Amino acid sequence: MVKFFLRCGFVLIGFVGVACADGRVDIAHTDFSERVINFAIFLAILWYLGAHRLKALLQNRQQAISSRFEQAQEKINEARKSREQAQKQLEEAQKKAADIIATAKKEAVIIAQKYEEQCSADIENLIHSSESLMFFEQRKARVELVESVLKELFNSNEADIDTQEYVRILSKKVA
Repeated sequence: MVKFFLRCGFVLIGFVGVACADGRVDIAHTDFSERVINFAIFLAILWYLGAHRLKALLQNRQQAISSRFEQAQEKINEARKSREQAQKQLEEAQKKAADIIATAKKEAVIIAQKYEEQCSADIENLIHSSESLMFFEQRKARVELVESVLKELFNSNEADIDTQEYVRILSKKVA
């Protein structure tokens, strides 16, 4: 409060000095000094009555600004944390995607190998069955040829073979 009165005094002296510096104005014939003293008293009363309220208002304003600043800092920190968390989740998702792709490629190779093995086995089975079928068809053709030849012989009179000869040929064929 003392500082306030000193400042007001210096301002008052400054006004009086400026007024007297010109030399044309004589303060003795005016009520300037009484008005300055009244103004100083008015300021002192305002200071006495309103200083605490003004200080409280300014402190409240300062605290409000400070709390807003802290809230802004907290929001910034939360945004950073959520950004870092999102970045980690993105990296994890990329790793999982790479693992899934690698697993799918391995499974594709395994499935292809299984199909190749199955196809090879099927081809071998087809070859074996066709060979067996060819063997049976050849045997059937021989039997049919023998039957046709025998029918011709039985039906023709050119080759007369007796029954004992037939039995001997058949037993030779069967054995």
